[in-house]
Amino acid sequence: MITVVELNGEDYVCKIGKTIMKAKLEFNLPEDQEQFNVAVKAMDWALLAWDIDQSLRTLLKHHPDKTREQALEHIKEELHDIMEERGLQFPA
Repeated sequence: MITVVELNGEDYVCKIGKTIMKAKLEFNLPEDQEQFNVAVKAMDWALLAWDIDQSLRTLLKHHPDKTREQALEHIKEELHDIMEERGLQFPA
């Protein structure tokens, strides 16, 4: 079993069985700002994917009569709304 624990936002401890490994993420700012932002917001992106998955499930289950175009437009709008709420942006 693999367990990963985040410490102070940058240190990670990974336990595989009885072996413990530690990793530290380092960035040269401001050059690596985009990569830093991706790493810092990784959980927000994962939650966004979960929210979109749940929206798709609900849409398919409760609105089977929507056309494909309507459904895609709905999901696109929801994606942008959630991104705005969480302060997420697509990479430049």
